Amino acid sequence: MDNERLNITPAKAARSEVANVDACGPSVEERRRIALEGDTHGKNKWAILFTVLVMTFMSTLDSSIVNVALPVMQKALAVSLSDIQWVSTVYLVAICASMLIFGRLGDMFGKVWLFQAGVALFAIGSLLCGLSHAFAMLLVSRCVQGIGAAAAMANNMGIITESFPAKERGRALGLLASFVALGMMCGPVLGGVIVSSLPWEYIFLINVPVGVTCFVAGFKTLPHVRPDRRGIKFDLPGACALVPALVLLLCSITFMGEGASLKITGMLLAGLLLMALFVCIELHAEQPLARLSVFSSLTFNINVLATLISFIAIGASEIILPFYFQDAHGFSPSLSGFLFAVIPLVNIVVGPLSGSLSDRVGSHIPTCVGLFIYSLGLAAVGFLNEDSSLPVIIAAVALMSLGTSTFQSPNNSLFMSAAPLDALGFVGSLSGLSQNMGMALGISGGMAILYGKMGEAAGRPVAGYVAGRPDIFFYGYRWALMSVAALVAVGFVLCLVRARRARR
Repeated sequence: MDNERLNITPAKAARSEVANVDACGPSVEERRRIALEGDTHGKNKWAILFTVLVMTFMSTLDSSIVNVALPVMQKALAVSLSDIQWVSTVYLVAICASMLIFGRLGDMFGKVWLFQAGVALFAIGSLLCGLSHAFAMLLVSRCVQGIGAAAAMANNMGIITESFPAKERGRALGLLASFVALGMMCGPVLGGVIVSSLPWEYIFLINVPVGVTCFVAGFKTLPHVRPDRRGIKFDLPGACALVPALVLLLCSITFMGEGASLKITGMLLAGLLLMALFVCIELHAEQPLARLSVFSSLTFNINVLATLISFIAIGASEIILPFYFQDAHGFSPSLSGFLFAVIPLVNIVVGPLSGSLSDRVGSHIPTCVGLFIYSLGLAAVGFLNEDSSLPVIIAAVALMSLGTSTFQSPNNSLFMSAAPLDALGFVGSLSGLSQNMGMALGISGGMAILYGKMGEAAGRPVAGYVAGRPDIFFYGYRWALMSVAALVAVGFVLCLVRARRARR
């Protein structure tokens, strides 16, 4: 059977029979049949999608809007530059550390219930952030926000997959990717407007009315299915090993860009040991937190690697390009923001088109073409210099965005279509974890290569742009961009392998 379709055998279907639906909803067997062949929720599926998209937009907007306000927050809270970075870091760590757990809980208790809880917790966290006047309280509130975002993000793709038939799933997931891009684009603009005219607390408080509206709409539109939890157990030992493992790994990855140290090495080793302990626990658990059996498929492993690689490149390029725009080229922050807006603008247009194309011709061709174009785009951006004209810069950035936009939606469709119906929450959360881990690796790895190679060219360690020596910057800049371009080329080869296996 095609790898893009759900592989449901009679034995697997029997094991998946864990949900009872109330009188107003379809049976589990009916939902399974419709997920393969037809429409699950009729016209209501678009209302379901809209509710999911609003929360996706809000959580993405919050991530990008905060970065713009960090300098203002640093002065208002009277903390150091290194300390204020934790406002962004703790949000990312909270999402990654809890996402797999919420994916499993979604499979156990129902994805919609976890999604709704995530929306409520995100709105509460936003209110607490807006009321925080102490740095410690702000960090705790951001952690609450991140946990809420994780609960929603871990189950959003599962809800979409259950609500749309296979022939329309790519289009729906393409719209999801476009709303992620829209949040990224609107965040810096809206953040700049807010911090210029209002106290910084309002960048969080604007989430509260939107979150309440999304929560109320969810009760009216989302299908509230309660699985039968008899005999189902939560893997507490696995969760106790996973959460600290991911926290330690993410913190070590985040600080890796600052250079190697005994503390970072210790955190990394402790994280790896705890992750090894987690795998051992899962292999012997009666009802494991992670469905490790999905990793027995080479095709599924390629799905994970391709997602990770693409987001490593996204993280690296997004952290390095501002230095090129403002330091090497001398562009103003507003012009830099305009150039960055090209990325989500292309994504908004191409994402749904790529998703619709994957519904017609399959997902393998668009993913291969997307990573090939993305690798070329990264190389084109890497060859830019201080004399590159504005149209050339826009064209190179647009080519890069065209590649990632073509790739993401079909790859998300492949990711979710390979999952058993009773593990959609886990697989969706694994996709989100791969994306966030990739971003963290890209940011730290990109900066490490940039400054490492700049120091090599300068003959001494450097911690920023060396005035009057653009050659030093461009030596590190090209090394960093060409490295991620080569990595994306590896991802392209992996996607070719995946496509060839699908034809057999």
